[in-house]
Amino acid sequence: MPDKDQFPHAEAPDERSSVFAPDQDNQVPGEVLIKVQPDAAKGVSAAVPTGPVRGVFAAATHLGLEPLDQVFTDIGVRSVTRLHPPPAPIPAGIAAVAEQTELSAAYRVRFDPAQDVSRAVQRLNALEEVSVAEPNRWREQASVIPNDPLFAQQWGLKRIKCPEAWERNRGSDSVSVAIIDTGVDLDHPELAPLLKQGKDFVDLGPDPMASPGWVFEGDFLGVDDFPQDEVGHGTHVAGTIACRSNNREGVTGVTWECRLMPVRVLARIRRLSDNLISGTGSAADIAAGIRWAVDHGARVLNLSLGGPQATEVERDAIAHAINHDVVVVAAMGNNGRRTQSFPAAFDDVIAVGATDPLDRKAIFSNTGPHIDVSAPGVNILSTFLDDTFSPSDGTSMACPHVAGVAALLLSLGPGLSARDVRQILRTTAKPLRRRPNDPVPNDDFGFGLVDADSALALV
Repeated sequence: MPDKDQFPHAEAPDERSSVFAPDQDNQVPGEVLIKVQPDAAKGVSAAVPTGPVRGVFAAATHLGLEPLDQVFTDIGVRSVTRLHPPPAPIPAGIAAVAEQTELSAAYRVRFDPAQDVSRAVQRLNALEEVSVAEPNRWREQASVIPNDPLFAQQWGLKRIKCPEAWERNRGSDSVSVAIIDTGVDLDHPELAPLLKQGKDFVDLGPDPMASPGWVFEGDFLGVDDFPQDEVGHGTHVAGTIACRSNNREGVTGVTWECRLMPVRVLARIRRLSDNLISGTGSAADIAAGIRWAVDHGARVLNLSLGGPQATEVERDAIAHAINHDVVVVAAMGNNGRRTQSFPAAFDDVIAVGATDPLDRKAIFSNTGPHIDVSAPGVNILSTFLDDTFSPSDGTSMACPHVAGVAALLLSLGPGLSARDVRQILRTTAKPLRRRPNDPVPNDDFGFGLVDADSALALV
């Protein structure tokens, strides 16, 4: 057994590396999200676009519902857009119609940022026509800032027994994993051959208000079909899930053949004091990205992102994924506390914590009763921007290990349901405890360290 001093803990999380202070309200200024009551939704008479399209923005400022429109006028609404497309004209069934109708009743409302968001939410929630009104909320990548490499190898893949699992299956090109993140480096030689068509949902408006001391950069306005990564986070996540492997070049992914679907929902943001780069996006864009990925064939969603407050729009999007039998995997977060992060804390999501090479809980990994399993998240080497490779720490890095194993399971057993996959990952995990008498599952590790070989052995 290696000397414990050989593998020191990752450094404690530096809360200053987060875009938001621990107690800072993460409301997006000048934005609310509303869901219109079904009966009222039938009376919407305005032509409302489903988000902007690059270069064209046909802004609606009302819905044609008098009580709502009056509040919109009072708060200085600048645009109203749908989060999801309207229901299909030819429904697939009663259940499908009900779900599409509920999703299509969600709108993003942008207004004068000088207006108080909480007051706007209060006024909108008082209307009979509104089912739910809530602030749009910022989300950020769930990784600690990359550090210098400690190892010249990918210890995590060995730790979760990928080499043994590869004797059973190495992935199938019929299984797609959506990387709902900062995008992916579309030209990286280790990733490009495995990429499916993705989409860029980052839409923060023409002049987004960043947290004090930070500034948005690059592409942050308008939906398009070019989900190019400008941060590196999504590229790192993608390479852990799948990349060109056994080719005498670069790194190896958990799967070798599964396809990657880049869905960009986090924009590049820079801290002015030291030029630190991070990824930040809104709950509205994340919800739209989830819906799109599900509707375009993703079998697994990887969400290495999160924030402390739940939103109904994300909850509805996750429910849409679960109802379509899609496996949803999300990072627990990196505050090193017993706390919830969403979407990981939503029902039926596989919440993933991080471990180090000695199977200890990574010092930054959040804990709580909603954790399902753990995976390597310290000094994880993977693909990075500009055809390079880089190590990084975080539950963001643990999450794709689990998403990759889920993809292997679906490759070997295409008839498995999302519930089956979650249950297999839990029951085959290697039990881990912080104290000898701790039960399993527990709030530190969930059911334990994911085990790729044992999981595939059950299929």
